Amino acid sequence: MKRFLGCHVSSSGGMENAIFSANFLNVNSIQLHPSPPQRWNLNKFSENFEKNFLEAKKISSVEKVFFHGIYLINLANPDDEKFHFSKISLLNYLDLMSRISGDGVIFHIGSFKDQKNEEEGFVRIVEGLNWIFERSENSAKLLLEVAAGSGRVVGSKISDLAKIYEKVKEKNRLGFALDTQHMFGSGYDFENDLEKIVLDLEKTFGIENIKAIHFNDSKVDLASKKDRHENIGLGKIGEKTLKRILNHPKFLKIPFILETPNLGNKESAKLEVEKLKSWIEQRNLK
Repeated sequence: MKRFLGCHVSSSGGMENAIFSANFLNVNSIQLHPSPPQRWNLNKFSENFEKNFLEAKKISSVEKVFFHGIYLINLANPDDEKFHFSKISLLNYLDLMSRISGDGVIFHIGSFKDQKNEEEGFVRIVEGLNWIFERSENSAKLLLEVAAGSGRVVGSKISDLAKIYEKVKEKNRLGFALDTQHMFGSGYDFENDLEKIVLDLEKTFGIENIKAIHFNDSKVDLASKKDRHENIGLGKIGEKTLKRILNHPKFLKIPFILETPNLGNKESAKLEVEKLKSWIEQRNLK
């Protein structure tokens, strides 16, 4: 079976540079920021913004492309202006994702820190998602990412994501992105409970709706509630357990995307990607 493996790559200097990095790393799946992640993205991407990217992609091995949403997004925010900015930023990413026929916009849902209670926060999130889908005339998907659990962050539990999914009108436009480090930080014990976790995912919203897995080891302990990525095999989750996740029969069709410290420069990134590929069991290769 063909596996989809890759990593987060930089698009600094132009989206096409993400493809050039992917070619150097020899990966078929990438995640990128199409705009600076620390700034609101309130304007539609200009006509032909994606042209060079698509030209470069034609002669590359890249098949799966994900965007990561900006870090300012909080769909639970009671502040009307920031709530609207979050929606517009996602709407513009969805438009560009559609233009490149990509695989989804992965984003952190936000936090309940300014909400009086979580129920009002959940209502706000669903309202925001429905608003976005009503105004995006395309079929591109938004992918809710599992969070690490610090503070009053949204989505540290599978049940939180399911609660949102149940209320959204256009369920065909919504999917999910797991993150091994975030889940570990939130208390999911992959070493001892992997089959139970997989069954929970299957029953809650279906494995087919998981569109990407961020594949990271953890610098911090199980249930630490912290978001601290480590290079694969060198952290608290460990090589043995990560290999079990990577080669689990239910996950074989899902793209695995690295977001580890080694991606900081091309040479160490190449070694990290090669390690990832070496962990694939031969029976799961094409």
